[in-house]
Amino acid sequence: MKPVVVPGYFMFPILPGQQNSLSGGMGDLRANHFHAGLDIRTGGREGLDVHAAADGYVARIAVFTGGYGNVIFLKHPNGTTTVYGHLRTLNDTLGTYLRQEQYRKQTFEIDLRPAPGQFPVRKGDVIAYSGNTGGSGGPHLHFEVRDDRDNLINPLLYNFSELRDEVPPYFERIALRTLSPSSRLNGEYSRQTYTPVRRPDGSYGLSQTITASGLIGLEILAYDKTSGSPYRNGINCVEVKLDGREMFTYNMNSFPHEETRFINVHMDYETERLFGQRYHRCYVADGNQLSLYHTDQSQIATRRGRLPMMDGAPHEVAVTLFDSYQNSAVLRFTVQPDSSAAKLPSSIKSSNQSEAATITVDQNVLKLAVRNLSDSIAPSAILIEGKKTTEQSASYIRNNAAVYLIDLNQHLPESIQVGAGRMSTNLKKRIIPGQDDRYEDANLSLQFNAKTLFDTLYLAVRQVSAGTIEINQKTIPLNDFLTATWMTSGVTDTMRTKAYLVDGSGRERYVGGTWQKNKLTFRTRELGRFQLLTDVTPPQVRFVSVTPNGISARISDDLSGIRSFRAMVDGQWVLMQYDYKRALVWSDKLNPEEAFADGAEVLLEVTDNVGNVGSVKALISTPKPKAKPAAKRKRRR
Repeated sequence: MKPVVVPGYFMFPILPGQQNSLSGGMGDLRANHFHAGLDIRTGGREGLDVHAAADGYVARIAVFTGGYGNVIFLKHPNGTTTVYGHLRTLNDTLGTYLRQEQYRKQTFEIDLRPAPGQFPVRKGDVIAYSGNTGGSGGPHLHFEVRDDRDNLINPLLYNFSELRDEVPPYFERIALRTLSPSSRLNGEYSRQTYTPVRRPDGSYGLSQTITASGLIGLEILAYDKTSGSPYRNGINCVEVKLDGREMFTYNMNSFPHEETRFINVHMDYETERLFGQRYHRCYVADGNQLSLYHTDQSQIATRRGRLPMMDGAPHEVAVTLFDSYQNSAVLRFTVQPDSSAAKLPSSIKSSNQSEAATITVDQNVLKLAVRNLSDSIAPSAILIEGKKTTEQSASYIRNNAAVYLIDLNQHLPESIQVGAGRMSTNLKKRIIPGQDDRYEDANLSLQFNAKTLFDTLYLAVRQVSAGTIEINQKTIPLNDFLTATWMTSGVTDTMRTKAYLVDGSGRERYVGGTWQKNKLTFRTRELGRFQLLTDVTPPQVRFVSVTPNGISARISDDLSGIRSFRAMVDGQWVLMQYDYKRALVWSDKLNPEEAFADGAEVLLEVTDNVGNVGSVKALISTPKPKAKPAAKRKRRR
């Protein structure tokens, strides 16, 4: 997809004509989405004029608690739309319209679509003032360009003179991983990371020796910077060559907005969830439908950027990063052939320690490592699938452990026996993407729709306790919602007992659900450990100020989270603005010039996600002026 761009068509929306810089770029890897535009710095300040980038009209105004916060969409004659997010306030005309609609519908969050031409704008008009609303991590303007099909276009293609960039991208780390049961990397089936070393000429290399065989996947942890900014931005373009032949390219000049969740199969989702590091995969993973790639057409179609190390010869890998200004950085390294599979050791050193086994699932492969086997020769693993059993030899022996690699496309064992030990896998069923499917047992029913999965899911279910279940791991992404019905007994407070996602850190995230007798049905877009928890504590509400000029309060909740809030002054609804980052709400009067009446009663109610209500009352009063301190009398000598 190549966007049609006319450089100079748009005005820079913040301090036009003055030098500026960015804190975020198009395509930055974010949680569950690609960053959709530019984050333009505002010097740590709020309230800067936000200018219309071109002639047009206001097509949409919205207020969100998270995400864009206060946002304006402008439609332009060339079919494009520009988006301005995290605004503090709108100009007088738009601000009055927004506030009137919020009062009419009695809601803080709102999504308005004015009629075309209702609010025309001219290029350069001040439409709003920059802020820090919604999911913003600091004051800035989020700016997007979209075409008439809602494809996102890199705004830097419009050649804004306010931005310059002479800084090349840089490599922080790379990872290589095995992608088939027969693949090896330094003698193992594993994912291994390396730190590139920058050479005096600016290029990068690796100091370690790497051996590989089979299909290998390359991943990169890399960033870009723009001149005058300390922030790390995403990579615009990646090119991978093997022995001089282009194997994979990735370009982020444009992409469909509705495809943004496919970021979870573009990057290494498991590493992101476990370590917070967002690696670009330099191959097209199974289930990835993004239209951002070009791969070597001479390859077998299923390889799609996977590096073939099949011929027992060394191969040179070259990775080049480009930013939007064509600054570049290149990494070159050589992969030597790995012949470890041909000389598989058959014996294990004797040990007096008891056997220990670990099971992990990596893409389509179950990896079983058994340490401290009592036999000196690794026995076959017995794969048990119902009444069927299959023997499988150890794939290799490493560090006194026998490693068995089981292709889950061929076998889905319920348990595995090695020697005297038998291990449960908790594997229940293969769930195929693109079709509806269902799993049921005595306590749990799972409903998958055609869009729930990116890739085949090897469903693993485990009942941890009466109030805790595990559905696979948090390291496997979902595209759309999974519906679960959980049968459990002994719950008496069904109004306030709901499902929560819990992780190893002890944090709980509200999922919710509805009860019907002893069955809780909930929807989730994440896998992992789910626990039943009962929230009996109402939200905390504390007034900060209650004066004729305005009302403000701190609000918070300790478990299920805030669902809604409502303020009444002498029985009349009052709009409260909300910044969840500061846990603060404050009044926004329909007529900002009018003061609240002295002595009027204020009621502020906050409701959490399970229906607990916290409320406070107070009377509006004019603050008494502070008494001036008495003048000190001079002491007579």
